[in-house]
Amino acid sequence: MIYLPNYAGALRCIGQSLESRNIDVFELIVTDDEFVVQCPDPDPPYTKLLKLHYSLDTITILDREGQAKRRRVKSEFRFDSLPEILRAAGKYLDSKRAQLRQLNNCVSEGEIELEYQIRSRGMQSERLNLSLIRKIAVNMYKQRSRISNPIEILTHRL
Repeated sequence: MIYLPNYAGALRCIGQSLESRNIDVFELIVTDDEFVVQCPDPDPPYTKLLKLHYSLDTITILDREGQAKRRRVKSEFRFDSLPEILRAAGKYLDSKRAQLRQLNNCVSEGEIELEYQIRSRGMQSERLNLSLIRKIAVNMYKQRSRISNPIEILTHRL
C-alpha cells in the first residue's frame, strides 16, 4: 500500500490531470504501488469506463509540469477546482497521518467519501462536505501567502 507523507501534493497532481481530461466524476483506489482512477469516458459516446494509473514517478512528472505551467501562466485561483478539492482532501489525510485507501466523489452532490487507515484505529470511512473542503483549501492558501512573504516572518506578523 502506498503511504505518502504528503497526499496533498499527490492528489493535486492527479486532480490537475483529471481536470485537463475533463473528468469530474471518478473513484480513486490506492493499490500497492499506484493510484488507480476509474471513471466514465468524458468523450462521446460516453460508453467506456476508463482506468487511469498514476505511479509515484508519474506523479513526480505531473508535479514538475504543473509547476512549470503555473510559472508561465498566472490563472485565476479557484478553491472549488478539482485540483484544489483533492489537495484539501489530501491535507485532511496528512493532518490525520492516515493512509488513503479510496476516494470517491460520486457518492452524493457536494460530498466526497474517503476511506483510509489510521494505525491506532484501523480502517475509517468518512464523508467530507465540500464546505469543509473549501475551508481547508482557504486555510492552506492563507498559510502559503504568509510563508511566501519573508518580511512577515521576520517581523512576526503571522
